[in-house]
Amino acid sequence: MRRLSWIITIPLLVIAVVFAVVNRQPVAVQLWPFEITLQAPLFLVVLLAIFVGFVLGGIASWLAAGRKRRAQRDERERLRRLEHEVETLRRSRGQPALPASTGH
Repeated sequence: MRRLSWIITIPLLVIAVVFAVVNRQPVAVQLWPFEITLQAPLFLVVLLAIFVGFVLGGIASWLAAGRKRRAQRDERERLRRLEHEVETLRRSRGQPALPASTGH
C-alpha cells in the first residue's frame, strides 16, 4: 500500500512542479462579493483552488460518514451489553464462561 501511495504521489508532485514553473504569470483575482482584487501567480491560484476543493470534499465526506460512525458505536455498545447479559445468564445457570470477546 505504501508503494502504491508513492507511485501516485510522485507523478502528481512532478506535474504540480512543472505546472508551477510554466504558469508563473500574474493574474488578477477578484474576491466576489467583496470589492477586493489580488494579483497572484496563475499556478498559485489553480493549486490553491484544488487544495481548497480537496479539503472541502474531505470535510463533506467526514460529515456524511457521521451516521455510520454513530451506528457502529451504538452496535458495539449493544454487543457489549448483550455479551454481558449472556455472561450473567450463564453464571446464574452455573455454566462455564465463554472466552472474552476480542472486539471485532
